[in-house]
Amino acid sequence: MDDKLVKLQHFFSVDTRIKKEMYNMCPPTNQGYVDRDSLVSYTNDVNDSLIYIFSELKSIAVDLFPKEPEFLDKVKYLEKYIKKSFYKCGTDINKLRLFYRNLVSNMKPEFIDTVKDECVGYSRLEVDGSLAMAESINEILHLFHSYVLNNNMILSSVPVLAAKINDFGYPLNLRGLNASFFTQMFANFPNSIDVGYTDIVVLNERKAIMMVRDRGHALTIEVSLRNNICRMEYFIPKICNLEMVNNLPGINKINNDRIGATGVIEVPVEEFYDTLYDFISRVPMDSDMVYTSNSGLGR
Repeated sequence: MDDKLVKLQHFFSVDTRIKKEMYNMCPPTNQGYVDRDSLVSYTNDVNDSLIYIFSELKSIAVDLFPKEPEFLDKVKYLEKYIKKSFYKCGTDINKLRLFYRNLVSNMKPEFIDTVKDECVGYSRLEVDGSLAMAESINEILHLFHSYVLNNNMILSSVPVLAAKINDFGYPLNLRGLNASFFTQMFANFPNSIDVGYTDIVVLNERKAIMMVRDRGHALTIEVSLRNNICRMEYFIPKICNLEMVNNLPGINKINNDRIGATGVIEVPVEEFYDTLYDFISRVPMDSDMVYTSNSGLGR
């Protein structure tokens, strides 16, 4: 298997595991549960989780961002600072709860907006602002995820399995693992949908990521299969037309002051292909632009 694909598979597997670790690190809320013995057991578990999480984050930084040492430097800084802050808590439940809220689970709205602004496909992906603002495990993991998902250089480094040219002269590439569900998705992708360069990277039988250029500048979609449900988590970095974006299925409603747009669509497996193609065709392009004082990302 291709080394780049293995590293991407590892990242998305670790991404899920770290989120579960963070959930399990939440301090007990039942006052009757916080006797000293249970707190000692809890802090031991949190310490183990911190060791695992930062070991994986450092590994990811080395594997996926070898030319951006600032990622590894930030992880090392956060590891030292967060562990030191944790050890200062001892078995004080109030301090532990504050530690968890501020340095494990916190996600500042202004940080999310900065990541949206800096992590955009087919751009230079300069994330100095996001790195400087990241203070919690949740925030640095979110930055890693957004950077990988919106990095066309990383996605396009995975070898091509199949390719075709759409009616507008742009290539559509299928990359990664040969999984029948996503192979069919690629084969059925209508050439008549007006999109630019499009990459579909299949990570395993249940997950694929897509980058579709010229729809919202560079639309990204993470597709996950679970039982009989398909989940599509998407990010639109450029708001070409506010009304059209707010009418998309699963959208988190936005206004003129928001940077980018996100949303989630969940449908039964048998409805997935048609839903996906229809959704992509409805994401506005530059030709749909309505010029206002703030039309979204100006790239």
